[in-house]
Amino acid sequence: MPNPKLITCMACGVDQLKTRYNAHVAACDGKVHEYMTTNVDPEVLPDALDIDPIVMNMVERTDDQDMYDDDMIEYDFGDSPPAVGQQLNADNCGMDDDDMTDDDDFATDDNYSDHSDNEDDDDQGNGLRQEAIAIEAMGNDEEGGLYVDPWDKEPPLRSDVPFEETVQGSSPLDKHHQKSFELYSWIQEHNVSRDAYTSLLSMLNGWIVDDSFDRKPLFSPAKSEARLEKMFDLQETEYRICPDHCRLFPPTSMEDCSCGKEQFRSDGKPIASMSYFPMRRQLSYMIADKDIRTSILDTVTLQSLEPGEEVLTDITDGTVYRTLKAHLFQNQSETNLSLAVSLFVDGFTPFKGSGNSRMTIKLYIKSISYLSNLYIPLIRYKTKHMMQVAIIPADHTGDIYSFLTPLLRELFVLEDAGMNVYCEGGPIHVKVHLLLASGDLIGCQEIAHHTGNNSEYGCRQCRIKTTSEISPAGKGPGRYYPGTIAMSEPRTDDEFVRGMPDFGIKKATKFGQLKSFHGYSFFGLDEMHCIGANVTRKLWDMITGNFATDVNSTIKLHNRPCSNIGRAIVDSGSTIPSRIFEGAFRDVSKKAGLMRSVDWIMFLQIIVPTLVFEQLVEEYGRDSDQVQALMSLVIGCTLSLQWEIDREDHSNIKKHLHAWHLHMKNHMDHNLYTVNFHLLRHFPDIIEKLGPLRGYSTRSAERAIGFFKRHIKLRVRPGANAAKIIKRQLLMRNFERVYKSDDPLEELPSNQYIVPDEDEEYEEIILWNHHVASVTDYNAKYNLIEYLTNYWHYQFRDDRVLHSVLDNNIRIGKQLLKGDIIFRCQEYPSTAKKLDTLVKLIMPTTSGSGMFFGDLLLFFTHTYEGIEHPLCLLKVYGNIRMTEYGARRTKKGVPFGFRTSSNTSTSDKLYVTHANNLKTNAGLLKSSLHDGRYYLVFPEMIPDDIQLGDINNI
Repeated sequence: MPNPKLITCMACGVDQLKTRYNAHVAACDGKVHEYMTTNVDPEVLPDALDIDPIVMNMVERTDDQDMYDDDMIEYDFGDSPPAVGQQLNADNCGMDDDDMTDDDDFATDDNYSDHSDNEDDDDQGNGLRQEAIAIEAMGNDEEGGLYVDPWDKEPPLRSDVPFEETVQGSSPLDKHHQKSFELYSWIQEHNVSRDAYTSLLSMLNGWIVDDSFDRKPLFSPAKSEARLEKMFDLQETEYRICPDHCRLFPPTSMEDCSCGKEQFRSDGKPIASMSYFPMRRQLSYMIADKDIRTSILDTVTLQSLEPGEEVLTDITDGTVYRTLKAHLFQNQSETNLSLAVSLFVDGFTPFKGSGNSRMTIKLYIKSISYLSNLYIPLIRYKTKHMMQVAIIPADHTGDIYSFLTPLLRELFVLEDAGMNVYCEGGPIHVKVHLLLASGDLIGCQEIAHHTGNNSEYGCRQCRIKTTSEISPAGKGPGRYYPGTIAMSEPRTDDEFVRGMPDFGIKKATKFGQLKSFHGYSFFGLDEMHCIGANVTRKLWDMITGNFATDVNSTIKLHNRPCSNIGRAIVDSGSTIPSRIFEGAFRDVSKKAGLMRSVDWIMFLQIIVPTLVFEQLVEEYGRDSDQVQALMSLVIGCTLSLQWEIDREDHSNIKKHLHAWHLHMKNHMDHNLYTVNFHLLRHFPDIIEKLGPLRGYSTRSAERAIGFFKRHIKLRVRPGANAAKIIKRQLLMRNFERVYKSDDPLEELPSNQYIVPDEDEEYEEIILWNHHVASVTDYNAKYNLIEYLTNYWHYQFRDDRVLHSVLDNNIRIGKQLLKGDIIFRCQEYPSTAKKLDTLVKLIMPTTSGSGMFFGDLLLFFTHTYEGIEHPLCLLKVYGNIRMTEYGARRTKKGVPFGFRTSSNTSTSDKLYVTHANNLKTNAGLLKSSLHDGRYYLVFPEMIPDDIQLGDINNI
């Protein structure tokens, strides 16, 4: 039966919707037109159909727009109303918030905060509405079976034929090209406007008169970009999308959308289009890099440790990868590789007060693990090893999988037949397997076809049945997760492969068709959104009582203690070097709204077990249930955030997070038990399956989002601007990966001294800005000879040192580098007006060893009996104690001491110790309750796991 909404054109014979029939007839010339791409720069971009029909970069068409026009306008970016189909500020909802406006003293990967637990009860029924919106958006035509998705009309995908990719070998660049491209790359990275770029270029070209530049001016922005596009063929292709963002169409499709919206202009061109940068093309450039290939091969051929002995350090240590390795990652060689990649789907809003939400899709290589490069242990988290394939509209009213179709079609081919990469050292056959598809809460529930956290079965990992409670805001019901003492039944793989509407999985996920699919763990669990943007933020609301109704959180404090906490954080600004922590210290009592996810994580790790702890002890007592439960939360989360997790850590994570669960279930009002608190209970299982949470965190994805937010500036059609930004970023990354050295030693001072260690007894130690001096030079100030003699005396079991004359020669360093940590000393202070010489160290004692804290005074090396040792003179803090809590068993919390305003104590002592004993930098956090008390804080501080040493036993 013919479709009553279609009219057949008498000229070309193609069926048209009635709503656009007249426009079609006016432009029809009797020929059937296939949709071809119109490239932004025809000189350097090939036609779409000559590339491959599986490629796209989502961008709304702007035909006569110059590649730089208006895209450098500066705007103030921030939060804006969420898009259609998202759970708007609902209780338990996983929305992202970009309200950071003030400057930070430390750059982090996090660019926004996620408000998935924030209260706005007008949307309490949102979880059920969301499904209705999606169904309604598809239109009655699809429900009645009248509309067939254009992708279903495409020929079957041949996944048994490999892709063929050719990557030309890189040729050396002359200095003129090199500097031009380096400037272009720097301009993109620092978001310099076009006018400023042009002005800077004019000034630089006026200075270039020496022969090192061959007297050639640097390239203009457009010329640099055009030449880079010729060097790195990204194969960008544009595809038509519905103007209402219902779906993406196949490259040659002229079909209309089920919504009836006009799809073409009067000239026959699409109204809206999107672009995609193929994953295989980006991967082929990486595979052509010999160092990356070697790193991949080293990782996938690592010998697994014996069961029960392994320390989890990455996703490759989890049970999922080890299980898949047997049939997906075997028999690898230099010319035959199998890669594991991860997909991250996340949303962001480019402008404050704007309705233009975009969703980014990013992929990262997961098989690349450790390199020897200084500062860079995990190269996949470096910007130039990230792959952005698309930016799609976040307000898509149809199925997100319509927009993911080109990516999925690539993945099906890459896992079956793979691709052949022809390059130097090739050809190389590569198969690619998607190991993870993750993101924030909303992103994950969409790709999993989950009804959402505000539904009856609101967890995507287990079948916990939520309870309906009036929210703390008091305006309506929400769904909460008190559960039972034992964990609920985990979801089966089949629920996602086939769908299980009765338990909240609306239909099958297309990712379930992949060979690498492994059920609920395939969608990961992000520590940054869960712990940072939600759990800790909600925890502070519980502490301050920031609710419209009277709820029992058991940890509420009065206004004055909360203000004192914020004031103590501010007062500690000069004694906590921000460079040693990933977040920024802020007055949480006044600026909670400005805190990012990484700030909240640091708040949980550092402020809660110190300043919040002491105020709760003052209010409720050190033996109270809430104090013990809160410390368990801190310990469980901090252990989960480690890069290395052993069996004991894993057991303690489970124990401590279970203790927090029991307290919330048995003592707090259940309308505080939101979905992210429930997700904490899944940490042990996910860590077992996928390794440490940091190995698949979205922190690097947020860094990429930050880049796009700074660069997307067209409010009218941000999609067009977004496509340009993706292209420029990929060009920049390819250039930097091929032509810019990655060796961090080039960034180090030229005057450096690597301390000899022929027996490889300790980590490499380097003195920066060193010079030769003598012991006597420092005797008047420090009496160095006495402490140096004591050091060498304790190295031997006899008294030989006491009866010998020590060499007077020493080598002084202004700074010391150990591993990836830079240490500074008081003899050569930095320009920063912060305490940056305080360190945590492990020193030998008469009873073994213990943890100590002290100020570094001097770095030097000294030789005795032909052996040179890297040493440091330091003032070790005395009278350091531990906080205590617990009823049945006294537990140790964190270290503290009493210091004068000039940071001194009569118990301090000077020592010379081996530089290998230095572990990390530390800071002093002023107490919010006790005069003169300071907490000694350091990265990854874990309460109840600190063994202080006795200064009298050193």
